[in-house]
Amino acid sequence: MPKILIVNDDGIDSPLLLALVSSFQRLGEVVVAAPRYEQSWVAKCMSRFKDVDVIERKDLPCEAYSISGSPADCVNLALGHLLPEKPLCVVSGINVGHNAGLAYLLSSGTVGAALEGALHGIPSFAASLGLDRGDYDRLKDNPQALGESLGGKAELAAKILANFVEKTLASTEPSYGVVHKINFPSAPIEENTEIVRSNPARTEAGSFFAQKGNAYRFTYCELGENEPATPTDRETLISGKISYSRLDFSQLGRIV
Repeated sequence: MPKILIVNDDGIDSPLLLALVSSFQRLGEVVVAAPRYEQSWVAKCMSRFKDVDVIERKDLPCEAYSISGSPADCVNLALGHLLPEKPLCVVSGINVGHNAGLAYLLSSGTVGAALEGALHGIPSFAASLGLDRGDYDRLKDNPQALGESLGGKAELAAKILANFVEKTLASTEPSYGVVHKINFPSAPIEENTEIVRSNPARTEAGSFFAQKGNAYRFTYCELGENEPATPTDRETLISGKISYSRLDFSQLGRIV
């Protein structure tokens, strides 16, 4: 039975991980390799100057490993040491909160993990679930406080994602350097909610750092947009639809 590698950047105890595991078990043997702690905003960084350790977790409904490194570390280490052969695909997520717009995409550990898989020539997917601010803050403060409504939405998002991955895997398109990015809106979704091919919004952020005494601390700020090419992923999410962006990193810097 083919293996499916699942990773995230919210940590192995993320409240959205189990829904993903459950949905993908019909497609193959799921193996989780996830960071021990939250690793948001780390993009595709690798642990160059520290050792990375692996602890097998027996409390998840599949083969699972808690790893002390970054999301990209988890994928690289799993491919090189934990899996006997390349998996059918790499699925990263479901991220707590959306990853829409270039400022988020290029900083996202969720996307960074999928990119590591794509650079090994493996079909790779990154999924994020938009949340309203109250749900987002609640889950960050207490990851176990998913609740029935949000839990049901996560299960439905995971089911939609598994169907999307299955259809994509049936195609013959190249996989090297390609990350398939799915964003689910904060609005309610249904099985037939439209998936819209969307351009990553050209977002602009001001400083993400606020001065605190003699130091500066990371703080979230709203993003603006510069000359958007519609439809953008942000527009699609605002309309209550599911955003899909095909991110082809193999084309960066290519001479046309």
